[in-house]
Amino acid sequence: MKRRAFLKGTMGCLTLGVLSHKGVLGQKAEERKFGRKVNRSNLWEQRSANILSGFRNMYQFHVLHDPDDEAYPFKAWFFGWAVEDSNRHIPNFEGSDAIFAARSKQLESGWEVYAGDGQWDTTMNPKLWRPIFAPQNLYFDEWHNGDPSVVKVGKRFFMAYSSTGHNKDREPYGSPDDRDGSFLCIMGAVSEDGVNWQRSKEPILANPKDYGAPTVPQGDSHPYGSYHRPSLLYEDGKFKMWFDYWHPKFGVCMGYAENSYDFLNPKDWQIIRAFENPCIRDFPNPDVVRIEDVYFAFADPSGYAPHPWTGRKIAEAISLDGLDWVVLGYFDPDHDTPAIHVPEAFVWREGKSRWLYVFYACQIGGEPYNYRYNRIRFMKRKITDDELNLYRKIWRERFG
Repeated sequence: MKRRAFLKGTMGCLTLGVLSHKGVLGQKAEERKFGRKVNRSNLWEQRSANILSGFRNMYQFHVLHDPDDEAYPFKAWFFGWAVEDSNRHIPNFEGSDAIFAARSKQLESGWEVYAGDGQWDTTMNPKLWRPIFAPQNLYFDEWHNGDPSVVKVGKRFFMAYSSTGHNKDREPYGSPDDRDGSFLCIMGAVSEDGVNWQRSKEPILANPKDYGAPTVPQGDSHPYGSYHRPSLLYEDGKFKMWFDYWHPKFGVCMGYAENSYDFLNPKDWQIIRAFENPCIRDFPNPDVVRIEDVYFAFADPSGYAPHPWTGRKIAEAISLDGLDWVVLGYFDPDHDTPAIHVPEAFVWREGKSRWLYVFYACQIGGEPYNYRYNRIRFMKRKITDDELNLYRKIWRERFG
């Protein structure tokens, strides 16, 4: 499993004037501060039901609505270990993390997982689940495939996903002969059905300086590189992708890239914001959606407790341009899990109502602490026009 060390980020707050309304606007002025240390748990409808469970260690449940499929209009992709660590139970599987697919007739329940050869498991039996593809024997793709983010444009599905290999020396990170750590990058893939994929022949986004270079003292990352965890949107005739990368001063930060041409061609991807100037400092595992003209980003930064896992909480930020962001606050885990991480947002409209969902993975915890995730759940809240207007106001006050 590919996890990285995280650095504590800046935790400032922004206080606004009084506006009287329900939800966010119904809070008292002293409760309506915005910043990393502001607890916004009460804004969400917490749901305790598991939509997927019983697996070894899986997370990052990315949901897509596909109106072209009347039978199964909801699709999802997620990744990890189904039954055994590194998926050793799957015959002839090479690597560790792998990407799996799911489908459902309705959003909040009834999810089926792809079981190979055109079959789908309806019994929640991870022993039957099969990856849609596996890591390859390449320096940038031989150990980890994960973090799938998918959009549908026309009749085709486009996926950006994380990939990891053992870098130039082909030695696993931490082994006695390793000199350059892992090579982290973002790959692309295209599909007609969401199950069978044509993958890019090389990373669509990577820092070439990571190749053969030593890692940073904090762990398996490279300065201003180690691109991972893409979040993909398609707007205005272009692919927009947010991702995380390692910043020597601020830890895992969020960057942004665009592509107006060939999705699978790395030459057509242009990094707009990264390197010294991230979109958001200390914002690992980012995911971005848009409601009207407001972008919402979710991540799981550290700094909330002196523990490497429970000290990370899911945080929320907003933006009007996708580049400059205001962090609104965080929310607590469910009562029966020590930590929830790796958020995936989804926007659903029912008539005139807009619902913002966040799917997340529940950690096992205990003593000694078990870092694995064994349940996937969601929370949701209704987004009103007044709430969007408030976010427009605070963003313009901050950035003009």
